[in-house]
Amino acid sequence: MGTCEYCGTRFPLTRSTRKYCTSRCKTNACLNRKPRRLRADEVAALHELLHSDLDSPEAFREKLREIIAPHMEPLPVGVSVPRMD
Repeated sequence: MGTCEYCGTRFPLTRSTRKYCTSRCKTNACLNRKPRRLRADEVAALHELLHSDLDSPEAFREKLREIIAPHMEPLPVGVSVPRMD
């Protein structure tokens, strides 16, 4: 038995179906958008940010947002992200 890489259902392995349970799952997996890759200048900016000394986590978070998602609006100051503990 194999497990579909798209929907996770179990299916009998045959030569023609190694990764996906149906052709529809294979098509849907191909149509799903892949995450955007970081450009070289973004990676360089991330390295520079990691090696810099910032005063607060909020400043680090804002610089990180400017590098990764410049199209998003700035995060409000004083808002904390809930922890998953």
